Amino acid sequence: MAILFSTKQLFSICIILSFMLSFSYGRSPNPAFRIKAVNLGGWLVTEGWIKPSLFDGIPNKDFLDGTQLQFKSVTVGKYLCAENGGGTIVVANRTSASGWETFKLWRINETNFHFRVFNKQFIGLDTNGNGIDIVAESNTPRSSETFEIVRNSNDLSRVRIKAPNGFFLQAKTEELVTADYEGATSWGDDDPSVFEMTIAGRMQGEFQVTNGYGPQKAPQVMRKHWSTYIVEDDFKFIAGNGLNAVRIPVGWWMASDPTPPAPYVGGSLRALDNAFTWAGYAFFPVPSDITISVTTSQDLTIMGGPVHNTPKYGVPKPMMLWSQHQCP
Repeated sequence: MAILFSTKQLFSICIILSFMLSFSYGRSPNPAFRIKAVNLGGWLVTEGWIKPSLFDGIPNKDFLDGTQLQFKSVTVGKYLCAENGGGTIVVANRTSASGWETFKLWRINETNFHFRVFNKQFIGLDTNGNGIDIVAESNTPRSSETFEIVRNSNDLSRVRIKAPNGFFLQAKTEELVTADYEGATSWGDDDPSVFEMTIAGRMQGEFQVTNGYGPQKAPQVMRKHWSTYIVEDDFKFIAGNGLNAVRIPVGWWMASDPTPPAPYVGGSLRALDNAFTWAGYAFFPVPSDITISVTTSQDLTIMGGPVHNTPKYGVPKPMMLWSQHQCP
């Protein structure tokens, strides 16, 4: 879903992602010193393939934001298609599915969605015509572009699509798709409002998990994840096995913590604070050089090595990374 930022916010993000920031305390490490690091992925930036169970509690989790769907009419036997990739009518005349026959979900909540087509328009009712024809003309989703997906509980691949006018979509012919089917269904092959649904692609990232749980539940889920997925004992284990650095992927929204743009949840910066503290105890129990860097790949690396005759310094807090480059 679209997120708008002010010029100042965008400038802040560019500063953070475009520069290598390096803060060193004390003398340079021994030239023979070698960095041996581990990547703490899946902690402060969610990756579904790393911890799929984090998504298990999301209502209607098959329909996360960004999911790509294809619909085949059971009566016509062909796929719905945004003609020309968008900008005109929706038809049901394609024998196979590709880009024009794929619809990307913008998830509003667990039951309501916008469908975005290949050329980035949204499917909706033809409000300038008879009000029931299905078109893909709007560049901005409104109430007339908001739909509900109703699934057959006995066969989840069979769905009906409820339009904002309260009626269901139906493929009347290969060239005419309308939102004027009323009533219940037996989910049979003779019902023009029934479609065979194929999930052609999924996205499972921070946006999907926070958007999926919603503003009430997401803060609880994410803060529990941040406080349990990586803990101080993990840093002790890492250091105890001969490693001397950690690499922590961070999201651009952390620059706005504790009030990041929706649907992101505040609190990840506090978890990053803990990482600095734990690294100080685990990696630097003797006088050390401490180096912290942010790279263009949105990774933060904490590393260090022993030096001689250097005072012990406190571990810097992550907000220093942002405050060193304040925007005007």
